[in-house]
Amino acid sequence: MWPLPSCRHKDDATAANGSPGVGARAWNSYGGGGRQGGPLRREVEETLRFCAACGGRLELRFVAEEGKERLVCRACGRITYLDPKISACTVPVLDGRILLARRGIEPARGRWVFPGGYMERGETVPQAAERETFEEVGLRVRATRPVGIYSYPDSVVVVIVYHCEVLGGEPAPNSETLEVRLFSPDEIPWDELAFPSTRDALRDFLAQWGRQA
Repeated sequence: MWPLPSCRHKDDATAANGSPGVGARAWNSYGGGGRQGGPLRREVEETLRFCAACGGRLELRFVAEEGKERLVCRACGRITYLDPKISACTVPVLDGRILLARRGIEPARGRWVFPGGYMERGETVPQAAERETFEEVGLRVRATRPVGIYSYPDSVVVVIVYHCEVLGGEPAPNSETLEVRLFSPDEIPWDELAFPSTRDALRDFLAQWGRQA
């Protein structure tokens, strides 16, 4: 099993442009920043409303035993825990240039990212990265070794990024991608990247790639 070159767990999450985000020390509830509301609180209020056990209404309630807010059923008291989502990605290289895709959907529509997406049941993380790469940009790849693992206190997504070997296919956008383009290292559009993980993983990738050259 490969050592992981980079396992980032940001104490102070930042946007892709470097602006300050939510600090981990303030992240003591699902709401983010105490009970004042945040991205997870909004997601809970908009998507998770009913208990899977009895169908009762869910509400965010402070649970003293755990010291934070949890989703609690008003009827039966069952706690619903929010599990992180895994996003598996690759950084394909063709003719010495990095392939990036410009997103055609929100969030971050119009911004650049490497191919990847959510892992599904029944597949490994490398298999998910390979599948998503083919679906998003039309390349058949083999995920080789990890670039790193990226997680942030104001995001429910854990991003796992791989180096890859390109086996075949022709780069092409899909229905969720506006375009695909190859960039040399000095052409990467740092101010137009989609997510903090995009920026952090590309920096790590370039550092590792340089050591291999």
